[in-house]
Amino acid sequence: MNANTLFPIGLVVAAIVMGLSAATTPIIEFDLWLDSRDAPVTAQANALSPVIACINRVDVHWRLAYDRYKHPEPEPVPIGKWFADRQEFADADLFNVQELQRDVCLSGMDAKLGLLAYRPALAQKARDYADALHRAAAWAPTNRFDSKPEFPSDAGQYAAQIQTAADDYASASATLRADVLTLDKAQRPEQLKRLEQRVGKDIHWHLLAYMIQARDTLDRLDDGMKHRTLTPQAVADTTADLQQAWDRRKPFLGLRGPGFRNKDDDARELWERIDAPAQKYLNALNTLHKDWRERAAPQRLSDDYYAVNRSYDALLSHYNRQARASF
Repeated sequence: MNANTLFPIGLVVAAIVMGLSAATTPIIEFDLWLDSRDAPVTAQANALSPVIACINRVDVHWRLAYDRYKHPEPEPVPIGKWFADRQEFADADLFNVQELQRDVCLSGMDAKLGLLAYRPALAQKARDYADALHRAAAWAPTNRFDSKPEFPSDAGQYAAQIQTAADDYASASATLRADVLTLDKAQRPEQLKRLEQRVGKDIHWHLLAYMIQARDTLDRLDDGMKHRTLTPQAVADTTADLQQAWDRRKPFLGLRGPGFRNKDDDARELWERIDAPAQKYLNALNTLHKDWRERAAPQRLSDDYYAVNRSYDALLSHYNRQARASF
């Protein structure tokens, strides 16, 4: 065996040893370097991805859990609603809460942000969030996201501590989400542009364009509510834009052929996976528009708006679970 053969083998062995010895920093650095060779926005998206994974897989469920804690439903909950709530979120019935938050949110999710020196303040907010999540979770030792939040039997003695931990968590969550979602939204058009340059407006492009439109729809509603400029017509217009983005998937869904899988099959299955939650999101938007146009009571409109936000979160949970498995 000559030196030319030994050299690449040595590189492979060195890489394996580095991986087995948990020398993660060099691996992360190499990963970011490769992405930066593609484009700065690619490396930035890579650095943000662990934080976004935490928000998508853990934070949504904990915020819903604390909402249930603050506003408990009357007992007993109808069995039909219980099953519907259980199935609404893709991760709800599959993961142990403590294990998932430890793996996704408490394992150095700011490491890439720190190495890339990308938004140092954001890296600190990610660490603050992880600390707040750890403290809050200690007061709610439930094992599954779809369970009713459980607190110590002598909760009265600890009411102040529970409330403080919950408030700290909610504040850290809101701060982190605001920054991350703003940055992620700013990067999406560039990612869509680069995808179009590589593959054209294929099934993958339309899938990403739809998810961007789904997020943009919610952002338009939130901005309109915040500035008191939202109107029934604005809801109708942004819903129509979302419907068009959804309908553009149709030409791609019937192209599956016999034989081996091709590069488009994963994207096609992802479109199919989000069919039900996407329709529920559109239905919630249409209901909000209908009730507003018919001058429904303020509480009804508030419930409709909550349903829009919840259905978007459910859509995102289904999209992300399938995307993690396929890509």
